[in-house]
Amino acid sequence: MPRPSLIITLAALALVSSVAQAQVPGIRRRVKDAVTGQPAQQRRPPPKFDNTILELNPQVVARLIKGLELRSTARDAGGMTVGELRRRSSAASDEAANLYGDHSDERVRWMDVNRTAETCMHDELDKIKEQHSQALQQRMMTGTNAADAMRFLEVSQEMQQAAAANDSAALRRAQDKMNKLLGVDARADTAKARATCHVPAVPAWMRRADSLAALADTLLVRARATEDSAATAAARVAEMTPTQFAMAAERAEGFVALQRAPNFGGYVYTPIEEQALSARLPELKKHFG
Repeated sequence: MPRPSLIITLAALALVSSVAQAQVPGIRRRVKDAVTGQPAQQRRPPPKFDNTILELNPQVVARLIKGLELRSTARDAGGMTVGELRRRSSAASDEAANLYGDHSDERVRWMDVNRTAETCMHDELDKIKEQHSQALQQRMMTGTNAADAMRFLEVSQEMQQAAAANDSAALRRAQDKMNKLLGVDARADTAKARATCHVPAVPAWMRRADSLAALADTLLVRARATEDSAATAAARVAEMTPTQFAMAAERAEGFVALQRAPNFGGYVYTPIEEQALSARLPELKKHFG
């Protein structure tokens, strides 16, 4: 009759290979894609006006601006008004877009090199993981460490149960245990793979542009959250329901974006709307950048 340690070892070896192989924006973002040459979203069909979507004729646009002016004075938890948040967001977005545009060729070259390096990194990390797995198999084959085999089975079961329960936190904890058992040092392994694959450094201008783009998005989220809190009062001033005001504001913002980036794929406007919005464009730009 086989010894218990041998049974455990054989069972663990059967699982080693399989476990080793099993190893997260709005209008402004779409405008930046249009400005930097990315494919624009397909234009939508003309709207059907109803009790929710109002035609942005001169009278409606005038009422909308009144609501926007009130909304722009609302402040977020940091004490900044919506207008300030949007202006800073727009400035950061514009600076980022300029940096991307000024270095467009360099960016393409860097992305090509980085893409190749990332593929290499993936392959190298797989090789390193396989080396760790083979080392564990070797230890268990010698029969000198039955505890490793028992622990491997236990952790494998934890991983399977976590996966079955779709519990990502439990799965990460189990994976950490497995990495420790295999002797995986994520930091050291990644450094080794990066050196082998010659991962290119991120240029200073790109770090700056990415940081500005992230800041622009953050400020815009804060502005919109503050706007939402003031939506009821703004809609009342505009003589609209909150839903009507929100839709009118969104379509007006899309029109402003279209002036900045003709390739921007957004809403379609009737001739009456285009004339009414164009006539008040400077005022709308104050609210939408």
